[in-house]
Amino acid sequence: MQKLKQLSKIKKPIIEYEKRKYIFSIRSIILLAIGAPISAYLIYLFFDWRINYWLHEIVVKQTVYFLNLFFNMGAEAEFAPSGKYDWRFVIPGRSSIYFETFCTGVQAIVIFIGIIVFTPHSQDPTTKEDIIWRKTKALIVSSIIFYVVNIIRMLIQIDLYYIGYEWTDIHFSISAASSFIAAIIVLLMHKWIPEFIISIIYTGTLVSEPLKQKRKKQVKEIVEKYNKVELKSMRKILRMDKKTYLQDLSAWSGDFGYKIEGDYLVIPSEKTSKFIELLMQDKPFKKES
Repeated sequence: MQKLKQLSKIKKPIIEYEKRKYIFSIRSIILLAIGAPISAYLIYLFFDWRINYWLHEIVVKQTVYFLNLFFNMGAEAEFAPSGKYDWRFVIPGRSSIYFETFCTGVQAIVIFIGIIVFTPHSQDPTTKEDIIWRKTKALIVSSIIFYVVNIIRMLIQIDLYYIGYEWTDIHFSISAASSFIAAIIVLLMHKWIPEFIISIIYTGTLVSEPLKQKRKKQVKEIVEKYNKVELKSMRKILRMDKKTYLQDLSAWSGDFGYKIEGDYLVIPSEKTSKFIELLMQDKPFKKES
């Protein structure tokens, strides 16, 4: 709770992307972290009720239709209630394959439903004005892609099983390989809902902000007392690359009229107040245009 109070006092950062501004409330980010997984789990449980096994029937019958259309194997969809199974694939010359909720691919769909629904809206009016429409497109397209990919996955698996491969050898490997489609969905989401990726970056910015302010305060106190500060501290504040920061700091210090002596940046006494002013800016030492 203490950390949340500290975060709430921090000036909200603004991330600009493709001429849009993204500002999120802490509450909306927490809702994404909690609401997305919980809602996905609950929706999956809903589809796992036997009353919703109509989805099993649709997927099994569609898969059988395409198996016979493309491979002419004489597969059948059979209603054979047994424990948590209601439907199974009957494959000529092989043992039957029972079908469960996980085989529908609905688990992947509900995960993205949770993410899309709970992705925070920017507090900038212009950025959020069409967010509902963008989310709707992402929901529809991602669900269709996952559904189609899942059917294709089963067609490949069952055809390999039909021609002689062991089910255990192909089931998990192909299922895992097909999960890479999630990466494509994330890219599509970023096209329509960049808020998801940006909110993750935004969270990182919020978390790192107290540390950044603490570091600035320490440098301020040291410079006020000694008129110098370690180069490593300046590297962190200026976010310079570890490999090249010495050369970069050398050029940077020259631009601002500072000197480097050994491992320290030395600030002339007449420039101390200006140094501290630039240090405490939102973007430290940003040159005026």
